[in-house]
Amino acid sequence: MGKITDIVRQKGNKSRVSLFLDSAFLCGLDELTAVKNRLEIGTEIDGEDIARIQAESEYVTALDKSLSRLSVRPRSEREIRDFLKDKGYLSAVSDKVCARLSELGYLDDAAYARQYIDENKCRYGAVRLKNELIKRGVDRDIIDEQLDGCDRDEAVVALARSLWRSCGKDKYKLKNKLYAKGCNGEDISFAIDALESEGAFDEEE
Repeated sequence: MGKITDIVRQKGNKSRVSLFLDSAFLCGLDELTAVKNRLEIGTEIDGEDIARIQAESEYVTALDKSLSRLSVRPRSEREIRDFLKDKGYLSAVSDKVCARLSELGYLDDAAYARQYIDENKCRYGAVRLKNELIKRGVDRDIIDEQLDGCDRDEAVVALARSLWRSCGKDKYKLKNKLYAKGCNGEDISFAIDALESEGAFDEEE
């Protein structure tokens, strides 16, 4: 058991305070956590309460940092966990943060995958899209489900049309470019057939 002898707002971070126990620095805390737990000069506190309050403060800070990161662009759960790990947070804190973000609807790998696919399906093929999402830690089953749910036929034809002129209307060059963009054989064949039906490879008279 010890007595809080001072609570000082940190100069480098106005939202945090430094806690002194028996005139010795104890730890830094999120100010809201300190207020919530009614920590004041003269309050007596034991080691168990200190550990609980520190864990609560870490959670509040980690949640705030995660929300700030998600405000820039959507992230997968793995990306948030890696971010928190790099910041030095324990896995227990990451678990709690991710659970809360999921409750709030800010962390949803299915929605993340769906948005990524919708935004990039006219730029890359299914293989590239899947590999990119795997790198971001999205589960393969989730990726497959979202790929199956999007209009890949329309997307790969749109991609083929965008590359057609740069290939000099050469069918084989177009196939190679589509392959390089991460399209699989089935999608490439579909796109080539679609362009052929439009007369894209007909010889000009």
